Amino acid sequence: MNTAMDWKDKEALPQPIPASQAASTWRTRLAEWQDAAREPALSVLLAVQVVFIFVVEPLVNTGVLPHWLLEVFQLLLPLVSFFVMPRRSKVRPLILLTAGPILALELIEDGVFAGLLLRMLVTVAITILVARAVFRAENVTTHQLLGAVVVYLNLALLFMGIFSAIRHAVPAAFETFTHQPLKPGELLYYSITTLTSTGYGDLLPVHPLARSMSNLEAVSGQLFLGTFLARVVTLHGRKKRS
Repeated sequence: MNTAMDWKDKEALPQPIPASQAASTWRTRLAEWQDAAREPALSVLLAVQVVFIFVVEPLVNTGVLPHWLLEVFQLLLPLVSFFVMPRRSKVRPLILLTAGPILALELIEDGVFAGLLLRMLVTVAITILVARAVFRAENVTTHQLLGAVVVYLNLALLFMGIFSAIRHAVPAAFETFTHQPLKPGELLYYSITTLTSTGYGDLLPVHPLARSMSNLEAVSGQLFLGTFLARVVTLHGRKKRS
């Protein structure tokens, strides 16, 4: 009798889950969480971009905020982008592999230029991947609209990096209207005014390469807006007809 009860008690106990099955379950849950986090991560990425461009950058350059906040946000942008990327995207390992070197190079005086080039490489990869998702979408969704704004602001950041690289090679590539030395952060301001074709004229490209890149940015900004709006109108019309 006792033997039978012991046997029944053992049967009633939960059986241990095999290690392989537990690992598979953990990977499945992680994949589901990553898929669910992609759209919120896109909203967070856009918020980080807006805060960095319109709040942190100007306040750091006026001395209100410490300079290290720039490095924090410049590292935060690709890290948040990591969660926006599809799980099997090749950009994800690129982000992880370059995060450490970018941070280390930023801390070394002679490594700032190399860190800038690495950051530009990651920005290009992220921008292309998000842009492909935006233009391949079959429906007009909030995700698509957020992605379009992220791409547009990434273009401004990318060209800011290009202008910074040109200025690093040719310090006199840009000059102000009053011929005063260029202040930190003014190239981001210049990039946004060029992308939007505002062109206040207070900051001027004087080197041929700087002028060429400025023209390219102005054309890219207009082409992106025109192409995206055409895509949205097409999708909206297709949905209305169906």
